Amino acid sequence: MKNKIWITAANGMVGKAIIKRLSSSDSYDIISTNRKDLEQTSQIDVENWIKKNRPNCVIICSSMVGGIHYNDEKAADFLYNNSLIALNIIHSAQKFNCQKVVFLGASCMYPKNASQPLKEESIMTGEIEKTNLGYGLSKILGTKLIELYNKQFKTDFKCIIPAASYGPNDCFNQEKNHVIPALLMKLHNAKVNHINEVEIWGSGNALREFIHVDDMADGIIHILEHYRGKAEINLGSGEEISIKNLVKLMSKIINYNGKIIYNNEKPEGVKRKFLDSSKIKKLGWSPKINLEEGIKKMYEEYLK
Repeated sequence: MKNKIWITAANGMVGKAIIKRLSSSDSYDIISTNRKDLEQTSQIDVENWIKKNRPNCVIICSSMVGGIHYNDEKAADFLYNNSLIALNIIHSAQKFNCQKVVFLGASCMYPKNASQPLKEESIMTGEIEKTNLGYGLSKILGTKLIELYNKQFKTDFKCIIPAASYGPNDCFNQEKNHVIPALLMKLHNAKVNHINEVEIWGSGNALREFIHVDDMADGIIHILEHYRGKAEINLGSGEEISIKNLVKLMSKIINYNGKIIYNNEKPEGVKRKFLDSSKIKKLGWSPKINLEEGIKKMYEEYLK
C-alpha cells in the first residue's frame, strides 16, 4: 500500500523539487496544496483538511521567505505567519495520527556565535543573528514543538535543517530573493545594461554553504525513509564559499567583467554558516550537484 504524502507549498522551489523526486518512486501517493488551496495560518482550515485527506506523511515546505533586508524589515510578519503555519500543521498532523512529519528548518536557527561547523545540539545555546530574528525564531518554535510532541506522544516527526538552497524555480523577486538569485539578477542586469560596476553588501568575506534544490529534495526523502535519530538533522552540501569567491564564480558564468565594490556599511549576516552534516553522511547520502554546475544550469533557465 502506498504512503499518502502531503507536500505543502507545492508551487515553490522546494515543493516542486520534492514532488519531482517522489514521482520517480512507486511508494507514494502524492497530494499537494498551494496557498490558494488552503489557508495554513488557520487552525480550523488545516485541521479540516487533514481530517478529510488523511495523509500518512507531511513535508512542510510552506514559509514566508525573503532576503536579508526583507527579513529584517518584515520580522514580525515572518515570526507570526511562519509560526502559525508550523504550529497548525504539526498539531493537526499529530491529532489525526500522521505517521511522519518533516518540518523544514533553516540554518539561521543557530546562534550567531556558535562553533563551526554547526551541530544540531547547539540550537538555542545563544542569541541568533538579528537580521533573521523573526524567521529564525519561527523555525526554532516549530522545531521545539516537534521535539516535545515526539517526547509526549512518541511521534516520529523530524526537523531538517538545510543549507541555503538554490536552483530551478527559485525566486527572482528583488525584494524577496536569496543570495544566489539576487547576485545572478544583479550581475546579469549589469552585463546587459553595460553597467561598469556592481555594489555587493558587506565585506565579501562571509562564508556560506549552498545546496542545489534537487540534492535537497533527495536528501529530504532519504531522511524521511532512513533516519530514526533525534528530531533535528542537518542537510548540507559539505562545501563552503566566501561571498567574494561566489561573486567571482558567478561573474565568470555570466561573463560579467565589470568592477565589484563591497559596501562594508551594509549588513552581511553572520561571518560563517557551515553545517555539520555528518548524521546524513552516516546514512549513506551525499549530494550530486556541485555549485558551479548548479549555477550554470540555473542561469541557463533564467535566460529562457
